[in-house]
Amino acid sequence: MKINNNIIITLLAFVLLSSIFAVDAYGQQIKHPDTVVCPTDGYVNEWSSNFCIKDGTSLAATKNKILEELLAATTKPVRKSKPALLEVGMSRIFHLRDENIINGTIIEMEGDSIAIIETAEGILRVPAVEILEEMADLVKLDGTHFLGPILSEDAFSITIKTPYGVAVVLKEDIRSMDRYYGDKKVSWTEEKRRFLSGDNVIDIFLDPTAFPLKPNVVYLSGFSIGYGFTESFMLRTEFGRDIIGDLNLHPLFRLYHRSTGKSETALSLGFRLFSRHEDKVESQRYSHWIVNKDDNDKRLDDESSDDLDNILIDSDKRSFFATTYLVLSKKQSLKSGRGKWGWHLGFKTDSYIFSKPKLASEYEWDSAFKLPYRIWGGMDYDLTKKLKFLIEVYADNGHKFIDLEESIDSYFDFGGTPFTVDTQRGEYRPVDLDFGFTYAVNDALRLGAHFQAPYLTIYWKFYQF
Repeated sequence: MKINNNIIITLLAFVLLSSIFAVDAYGQQIKHPDTVVCPTDGYVNEWSSNFCIKDGTSLAATKNKILEELLAATTKPVRKSKPALLEVGMSRIFHLRDENIINGTIIEMEGDSIAIIETAEGILRVPAVEILEEMADLVKLDGTHFLGPILSEDAFSITIKTPYGVAVVLKEDIRSMDRYYGDKKVSWTEEKRRFLSGDNVIDIFLDPTAFPLKPNVVYLSGFSIGYGFTESFMLRTEFGRDIIGDLNLHPLFRLYHRSTGKSETALSLGFRLFSRHEDKVESQRYSHWIVNKDDNDKRLDDESSDDLDNILIDSDKRSFFATTYLVLSKKQSLKSGRGKWGWHLGFKTDSYIFSKPKLASEYEWDSAFKLPYRIWGGMDYDLTKKLKFLIEVYADNGHKFIDLEESIDSYFDFGGTPFTVDTQRGEYRPVDLDFGFTYAVNDALRLGAHFQAPYLTIYWKFYQF
């Protein structure tokens, strides 16, 4: 069939004009979507129906509405910070809406509206609505996961509110935790330092407690250096003895441990093992029990008595020496929530129970000296966040009172055994007490003073993360 060229040209012109009008109408619809009215009836036969949908809404407006709905569905809503749950005794860092940060303890609540917070800078009255909610996202060692607001926190545990109830999590059971103040995140790296800053007391003066060092913690004092291998095992050595060839190790094993939200109890067994210990070292300690048969049983700790080197048959003899002890400790939070206190009970004896060094013929060991022992009871108490009070009462048949000058001379005796306190002289006191203070210079360094040898204490801890 032969098609007329005029008809084809006419049809092409008609399609072209229709396209031009359609593009112009669509452009006007996009530029002014609210000015184009779409028909609601008979739209099939109207040109504008090409750019409208059946409900009469312009195509551009419909497109924009769909895009808005998709955007809302795929974008997380901004989390609005909720007001914090507050109670008297809370001691932590409080983050406020105006970006102020307060480190202190809530000592009073005025209704539900004002929190009275005690800080190092003074007493502050803070509106409760200004304190941001504190959230925790933590994972325990056994894989348990909790996410929710923190209701309370002390030295041992964190209480978290979950949709299913309140969970109390012991800090020692936490493998990782991120904390949120409002929308500000505090990472686990920072949290670990905060947790460890509240470390247990491992010594009351020179007597150990049942609490070992935390894992991966290095400890250095004026007498020894130590390391925490696990939650239940630590190891120390007296470097002053090591210097003169008396290599020694002091392991401590935690045999029992129980921890609740408010207290912690431990029972530990410890040893002091010396490979080449000089006989005169311990003989100096027990010099009160060496008597001169030819001089009315005069004791060797007397100021006018002979020197021990002249009394021991072999004053240079070195042999294996061991001390063993058992200690029970408990610590708990103070009722005010502002710190903690702990008590410690221990018993120690050594290998002199089996054998003692041989003496010159005119001297002998007192027959009453059969069991070397030391029994002690101690307490530590947090006076402030940086200052701790320590007190100890003990019964020790080797203890002698030594004044500060003699203690210093013995410690710096580089011709004998440096960095130790050993002396033959002194006032024999089988029952005595001691008390003093330690001050936290920072999270790692502690300085202290008390009223028995060695009088001054210093120790430093380094946390290996």
